[in-house]
Amino acid sequence: MNTIRSYLESMFAKLPNTPDVIKAKCELGQMMEDKYTELVNEGQSENEAVAQVISEFGNLDELGDVLGISSILNHESGNFTAGRQVTLQEAQSYLDDKARYGLFHGLGTFFAIICSCGIILAGSLENGSQKTIVSGLLFLFISIAACVAFHTYSSLQMNKWNFLKKEPCSIDYGTAGMINDLRRSTHDTSILQRTIAILLFCTSYIPLIVLSMLTGQSVFVGLGVDILLFMVGLGVLILTVSSSREDGYRTLLNLNNSSCSSEYYSRNNGENYYENKTVRIIMSVFWPTVTCVYLIWSFLSFAWYITWIIWPLAAVADSLIKAIFGTRKEEDRS
Repeated sequence: MNTIRSYLESMFAKLPNTPDVIKAKCELGQMMEDKYTELVNEGQSENEAVAQVISEFGNLDELGDVLGISSILNHESGNFTAGRQVTLQEAQSYLDDKARYGLFHGLGTFFAIICSCGIILAGSLENGSQKTIVSGLLFLFISIAACVAFHTYSSLQMNKWNFLKKEPCSIDYGTAGMINDLRRSTHDTSILQRTIAILLFCTSYIPLIVLSMLTGQSVFVGLGVDILLFMVGLGVLILTVSSSREDGYRTLLNLNNSSCSSEYYSRNNGENYYENKTVRIIMSVFWPTVTCVYLIWSFLSFAWYITWIIWPLAAVADSLIKAIFGTRKEEDRS
């Protein structure tokens, strides 16, 4: 198959990088792959199958009408809007940066969730000293600083890839195949990570309930709340890392925005989009607003033992808004 992919790239190397050409390359690649699989299943060797596939599909002039690019092959259309071709090296670098972004962004969110743990524990001590309160506040400020630092660093790191969203870009057949191979190889890991995150969310209340029932002392209740926040934060971290990697694959594969049938070029995998402009603006600042409300409420009331409830409520609200106002953008498979 690598031989076929290389030959396919050489066939289209001198053609302009337009949506029609990308679509044609994708369709021809699928046709060649299907034929190769059919010949191998019939008993031919790999070399024989490759030779026959190239013999049947190796002439673009004969396939121009079928693929819809005869005018381009005959140079009848001279105005091409050529997009930027993302190379294999650039794709690999983007995926590496996306993985680091997921880790640092997840860590920032993790520290945002656990920032109040010190105050909660200090406030639950019956004879808490001033040093204990100061230590709790110190942990709060350090956590907030870490949150801001990680979020800022991760966002700045991805700025150099903004052209993927602002400019017409595409990836070649071989790069798309590499990305899909990576996606398949990490599929089981992603499922495991998401399962662990869900288990952490579902069991995060257990330590709080057990400690409250067994002792009833405020210090153990505070400890239970801290454990709850830590488990939720860890679950969010794991989920963010997993989602970021998958988002990187999806972003690259969706660069070729054409109705091609090849399995190597994915469709928009159901991202949420809000048609209502007001809802779209609100959701763009939803989680930063939740964080600000949480901190303001907590500092004004000093009820750290209960203000954490804003996080699960916000998650429910986020899901409801997506379900009611969100549009799942799916492209039909042709």
